[in-house]
Amino acid sequence: MVLDDLDIAILKILEDDARVSYRKIAQKLNVSVGTIHNRISKLHENEIIKGFLLELNERKLNYKLKTVISLVITGIKIDEILKKISNYPHVTNVYNISGSVSAIVICRFQKMKQIRDFTTFLNEEKDVLKVETNIVLNVYKEDTHHLLSFDSTPEK
Repeated sequence: MVLDDLDIAILKILEDDARVSYRKIAQKLNVSVGTIHNRISKLHENEIIKGFLLELNERKLNYKLKTVISLVITGIKIDEILKKISNYPHVTNVYNISGSVSAIVICRFQKMKQIRDFTTFLNEEKDVLKVETNIVLNVYKEDTHHLLSFDSTPEK
């Protein structure tokens, strides 16, 4: 699907507020509500829009501890171990990466005991050779939105 200016404008509005009504989008862009409905349906069908997510305030839910954990895993078990780690409730992101470590795992925790329990779990995995846990002290930018601020031409 090739995005035109109207598709990009719709996506930018939805990025800022996914709850905005089709009517408000139509008014902002000076097109009909039916056009907005059809465009958003096509964006869904073509998997440009995968879904609409609820963004929770971690601090207000007492998730004050964030970790970035580096793992070195033996080659043949990486996929299996990362899938297992992905199912752990505090894990929010798991990346298999190139370089000196095999994976980066991002987690949110409410208590230090939860971090200790999780790192114990990781260290008990026989194919995990090294675990380095870093606690995030300050976040200067954390933004999964606004992808359209850059070149918005999707892959074909």
